[in-house]
Amino acid sequence: MHANTYHRKLYQYIVDEIGQRIIRGRYRPKEVLPTEDQLSGELHVSRGVLREAIKVLTQKGLIQTRPRVGSQVLPRENWNLFDPDVLVWRLQIEDKTTFLKNVTEVRRLIESEAARQAARRATKSEIEDIKATLSQMETILSDGNRYVYQDYLALDILFHLKILNASHNDLLSQIGSTVRNAVHKARESDTADMGIQKESLPFHGAIVDGIYRKDPEAAYRASQEMFDNVWHHLIYNRIGRTFSGPPLALEDLVQN
Repeated sequence: MHANTYHRKLYQYIVDEIGQRIIRGRYRPKEVLPTEDQLSGELHVSRGVLREAIKVLTQKGLIQTRPRVGSQVLPRENWNLFDPDVLVWRLQIEDKTTFLKNVTEVRRLIESEAARQAARRATKSEIEDIKATLSQMETILSDGNRYVYQDYLALDILFHLKILNASHNDLLSQIGSTVRNAVHKARESDTADMGIQKESLPFHGAIVDGIYRKDPEAAYRASQEMFDNVWHHLIYNRIGRTFSGPPLALEDLVQN
């Protein structure tokens, strides 16, 4: 392995280890981390590698370094909650249902607005590209023998990223993409369920239809309904309840 590659992997491991300790509560807000000598000895790395990791964690808002004090853990409100590493650490450590509820609420807000703006701003080629991805999703679900969950998941993520990009709002696109990466991590280990995915396709189709017809409100409503459907299945599958009937709104499901 190239020396630089090994170095990057080593310091990323240290970033992950200390970051997870903070998320888990082993190091609490306002607590000062162990000294460089103590931490580098415990983690079996050089002080140089440890310092790089501390700089990265500082950028993520988890700690601050103060002269004559050391590296101090910051309260949760200082954390960069949209940082990809922080999102993944929270997914690994916190209650998964609560995490997914929060992520779904954010996605519902961001991606529904992105669909509305895409209906106003998407170019003809962007619309055709979104439709082509939806067609690929439909093809995978049409043949159980060819169905591979990871392939469908990749297309589903691509579909939504294309809508985010078609909004022509770089802030919406970047925030949405960051949250989507966390969702990808969350769903990688999920059990494949073609029935649920087939049920979601009409919602995807309705979003595309709204964008194609240049109807912003139709695209927005279709996206909101899709996320209500997503949460409908997530919450009932994860807490072991059975449910039949039309999807409930996200806020109603959270209260139940």
